[in-house]
Amino acid sequence: MFIRIVLVLLVLSCSVGLAQAEWTKVMTGLDAGGYTLYFEPTSLRIDKKIGMVKMWLLYDFKTAQKDEKDDRVSYLSLRFERQYDCKQERARTLAQSLFDGNMARGKEISKDSTESPWEPVAPGSIGESLWVMACGHVIGMPPGSQRYY
Repeated sequence: MFIRIVLVLLVLSCSVGLAQAEWTKVMTGLDAGGYTLYFEPTSLRIDKKIGMVKMWLLYDFKTAQKDEKDDRVSYLSLRFERQYDCKQERARTLAQSLFDGNMARGKEISKDSTESPWEPVAPGSIGESLWVMACGHVIGMPPGSQRYY
C-alpha cells in the first residue's frame, strides 16, 4: 500500500509542470530595447452573447524596464489580463504582474488587480492587433483580415 501511495505522489509531482502556461508568440518589436509579446491560448474566455473576450498576455523584454510607479523597480516581463469589448471596440486591463525574470519567472515584484478604465482601440496599434485576434471570431471577421469593415 505504501508503495502505491509513493508511486501516485511521484506521478502527480511529475505532472505539476503541465499546468503551467503555454505562451504562444504574437509579435516582436524593437521598442523598449526589444520585446516579444505572447498570449496564453487556454486563458481565452469568450462570451459571444455580450461580445466580450478575456485573455492573458505577456511582454517579455530583452532589457530591464523601469516600473512607471516606482523607477527604483526594474522588471524583465509583464503578465497581464485584458478584456476586450468586441461590440464597442474597446479594451481594458483587469490585472497585471511584473517579474524580475523573463517569461514571468523569477520573483513577482509587483501585482495590481485594479481594473483600468475602458479605452478605445486605436487604429494601427498593437492594441488593435490584439483586439482583432481576440474578437475576430466573435464578430465574424474572416481569418487573416485586419478589420471587419
